[in-house]
Amino acid sequence: MKTCVDNICLTLKETIRKALVPLIPDDYILLDLPYYANVGDILIWRGTEDFLKELKGNCLGKHSKETFDFRPLSQDCTILLLGGGNFGDIWREHQEFRLEVMRLYPENNIIVLPQTVHYESNDIFAEDINKMNQHHHLTICARDNHSAELLRQKGFTGQLMTLPDMAFCINPQELQADMTTETTRQNLILLREDKELKEKKQPDKYVNASFSDWPNIKESSAEAWDFLMTHNNSETDSFFIEKFFPREIKAGIKFVSSFKEVSSTRLHVAILRLLLGLPVKMIDNSYGKNFNFYNTWLKDSELVGTPDEKEQEAIDFAIYIHRHEQESLQESLLKCKKDYEMQIAALKDRQQKQEMSFEKIRHEQETTIASLRKSSEQESQKHKKYKMLFNISLLLMFLFILMQILILNI
Repeated sequence: MKTCVDNICLTLKETIRKALVPLIPDDYILLDLPYYANVGDILIWRGTEDFLKELKGNCLGKHSKETFDFRPLSQDCTILLLGGGNFGDIWREHQEFRLEVMRLYPENNIIVLPQTVHYESNDIFAEDINKMNQHHHLTICARDNHSAELLRQKGFTGQLMTLPDMAFCINPQELQADMTTETTRQNLILLREDKELKEKKQPDKYVNASFSDWPNIKESSAEAWDFLMTHNNSETDSFFIEKFFPREIKAGIKFVSSFKEVSSTRLHVAILRLLLGLPVKMIDNSYGKNFNFYNTWLKDSELVGTPDEKEQEAIDFAIYIHRHEQESLQESLLKCKKDYEMQIAALKDRQQKQEMSFEKIRHEQETTIASLRKSSEQESQKHKKYKMLFNISLLLMFLFILMQILILNI
């Protein structure tokens, strides 16, 4: 079985290498790194890193869309844009970044590494195609046959290739070294918790399984966001590449290898299980990304399959329950938010009243102090007057005594 896994991964890796290595003869820069907690996108980065080791040119930088400064680049520098599943209008910020890179570097060779293409708006798709067609040195690598066909139908005129996911450039043995030694849990249905989750109606049956997304995804997302907001670009690049990415990959490996059976709505759980030599069943996402990839590259694999009818019913139920739990949680959070806002409003009202009371007291104290200061000044003036009269009296008395002495002496 392990030899079979190695052969599958080696074939897909060789497909990528043969197609891309000749396109990158000189120096290059890698952009749009995933500075967020998605193990799938981080696996794409890891595979891309391993692929880049085969290139002869120098790497001039590795940055996310947040840390790239759009500095001047030599026209000989090839710009590589990381692959994934964010080409379109669902995860729009990544596509906007790609379009900006194309606009600002019209003379550089630009390669969009294997991406799934999906647009919900035909108008936005047409606008993007028009912008991309204005760049005459652009290569787009579609991650499946359906994505490539969409680009052709919309009139993309640049170089178009169909290649598997860059994660297949990872050496499987390196990943297998971090696997959990014993399978401690029986069955996992991994459900993504974002807008790519496919909703289903309520089914009639259910099977026992654990339901989860990538482990610690919320905690890691908060950590990633905090680091992005509080550190400079150089520190951020180093943190994610040297610390965050390796840690998240190891956590993902230990998690998915701890289950005997796994069904997943996330494409890279399936890819990671395959790289680890473990069986997996793929569940489609909201717009067909997973099954399009499966039908293009993995349908002949012995380790990767799709759920049967009974399993699909259980998965449908899991998604149904998951959505209702999310809605219930949202309602609870909304109620808590309203209660919290009411408490804050009451505290602000109380604070305002206290501030008005304090202001009144302060004004009264200032009035009293001013009155006391005025009274003190008046008393001080009287004191000075009495002191002056007293001194004059003493002087007159002294003169009187002096005159009496003089008269007596005469």
